[in-house]
Amino acid sequence: MELKTVVSRAKRGFREDLRLYLVAVSSLAVAFLCLAGALLAIDNMSVLADQWGTSRRMTVYLRDGAALKDVEELRVLLEGLPGVERAGYVSSAEARRKFLEQADLGGDLAALPADAFPASLEVELLSGVAVQRLEDVSARVARFGVVEDVETYRSWFTQLESLVETGRGVAGALALLVILCALAVVGNTIRLAIAGRRSEIEVMKLCGATDAFVRWPFVVEGAVQGFAAAALALLVLTVSYVALRSDIDATVASFTGVRTVFLHPASLVALLLGGGVMGAIGSVFSVRRYLAI
Repeated sequence: MELKTVVSRAKRGFREDLRLYLVAVSSLAVAFLCLAGALLAIDNMSVLADQWGTSRRMTVYLRDGAALKDVEELRVLLEGLPGVERAGYVSSAEARRKFLEQADLGGDLAALPADAFPASLEVELLSGVAVQRLEDVSARVARFGVVEDVETYRSWFTQLESLVETGRGVAGALALLVILCALAVVGNTIRLAIAGRRSEIEVMKLCGATDAFVRWPFVVEGAVQGFAAAALALLVLTVSYVALRSDIDATVASFTGVRTVFLHPASLVALLLGGGVMGAIGSVFSVRRYLAI
C-alpha cells in the first residue's frame, strides 16, 4: 500500500469529519496545555533550586544603632574566614532603595521609611563550599553583639527541593491522565468517524481490501489529531509566556535573582511526538474491532 494513497484517504476523512476532529483537537489541547504548564512550572522551580543550591550565601542582619566601626570589624573578619568570597555592607537606605527598585510595587510601600529595612552584611561564599561550612560560619557570626539574626536560606531551599520533587510526581500523574485522555478522546472520535464510513468500509472489505488498507488512514488521522492538539497547546503556552514574561520577571527576579525560562526543546519535541503517538495508538485500538466487518 502506497503512502500517497494513505495520506490521500486520510485527507478525505478530515474533510468529511472536520467538525468532529476539531472538537477532539480542542479537547485534547486543554489536557496538553495543563501538562505543558505543569512542566514549565517545574522547570522554573528546578532552575531556581539549582541556582540557590550552588550559590552559597547568607544575610547577616545587624542590630539597630550598630556602630559602623563594629560593623566594619565584623565585615573584615568575615572576609578573612576560609571559604568566604566577600562580605558587602548594605545600609537601611540602600536596602529600601533596592527593594522598591527591584520589586517595582509602588503604592503604599514607597512610603515606608528606611528604618523598616534593617542594615545587613551580604555574605557570599566560594563555589563548592559545603553546607556544613555554611552552617558553621552562620553559628560563629551569630555570636557577635551587633548581629540581630543570620539567614542562610537553607530551610527555604529545602522546602523548595521538596516542592520540586512533589511537582515532578504530580506532573508524572498528570502525564498519565493526559495519555489516558488522548487514548479515550481519539479512540471515540475515530469510532464515530468509522461509524459514518461504515458502508464504505463494508464495500472495501467485500472487494478484498486488507486490514492494513482499512486501518492506516484512520491511524494517520488519529496521529494528526494528537500532534495538532499538542501543537495548539504549545502555541497557546508560548504566546502566554511571551506576553507575561516581562511582568513576571519584574517581580520574580527581584526576589529570587533568577529569570524565568521556557520549556527545554527536548520537552517540546517529546510533547509533540507523544501527542502523535498517543493519537495513533488510540486509533489502532478503535479500528481493530471494526476490521471484522
